[in-house]
Amino acid sequence: MTLYIDIYIINIEKKRGADTQGETNMIDTRKAHKVTKREIYAKYGIEYKDGKIMSPLGLVRELLKVGNDKTGKLVLTFSTCPGRGTYTAVVNGFEITVKGTCVCECVGCYAMTGHYHRKTVKKSMVINTWLVNNALDFVRRALSAQIEYAGRGEVRIHAAGDFNTTDSDAYANTWHDIAAAFRAFRFWTYTKIKKYETLFDDLKNANVVKSLIPNVGKNYGHCGYIIDTYYALKALDKSVYICRCGVDKAQHCERCGVCATYEYVLFIEHSTEYKAELDPLYPKLCEIANNQ
Repeated sequence: MTLYIDIYIINIEKKRGADTQGETNMIDTRKAHKVTKREIYAKYGIEYKDGKIMSPLGLVRELLKVGNDKTGKLVLTFSTCPGRGTYTAVVNGFEITVKGTCVCECVGCYAMTGHYHRKTVKKSMVINTWLVNNALDFVRRALSAQIEYAGRGEVRIHAAGDFNTTDSDAYANTWHDIAAAFRAFRFWTYTKIKKYETLFDDLKNANVVKSLIPNVGKNYGHCGYIIDTYYALKALDKSVYICRCGVDKAQHCERCGVCATYEYVLFIEHSTEYKAELDPLYPKLCEIANNQ
């Protein structure tokens, strides 16, 4: 698969786990050459107009979204529909239906609640999922153009969803090729599909966090479960870390880098009725998390 590469790189902070080769004294060449977003998209054969791009579904918003307060505004995110259910949205007058891209329906999954239930968010995930299933080459070109223009250092693949698409291998390999093309950027993703756990093993700037833990289960839960799972993985000499977003509300992904480095990352269950702060084991979990 050919990628059209003309990377415009910026001076980004060296972070743990990133491929820092050549990052020192980088400059933003977009400014030097006054390249517009429209010109970069045009190079990839895509029309950019009024903040949207022309896709096989008509004009849609750019595929990568700017991160929220949890991820940080310097992180770009890509989501497909989570779970195994059916999703429907009307796009430019046409109704499209897709299935979730996960291999299971996980109880307590944050991507099945809260923010992800908003109509606009669901529509965005449906569009991404439909395009991945039906127009993967367009997705590759659109993602490449947006990353090239952004000059940002981090891309979170699958804030929601997984690699279980119409052609899962082709989709996963598309992300591998994009990460390989843009070495100045750091990519990370999560998967419950075993064969994709090694997707980025040959890349220093990309990482897969394993969302299923052997003989244990999922990588999120209540405080007691997280504590027990953390020590169990430590005993097996595994690379594991407890996400500090659950114990420090000021913490977010762009300041962290753990998911771009570690094999296992454990998350306190959130976006459900469970309130970790009221759990008797919360202080102990905070102590462990703060002393990793």
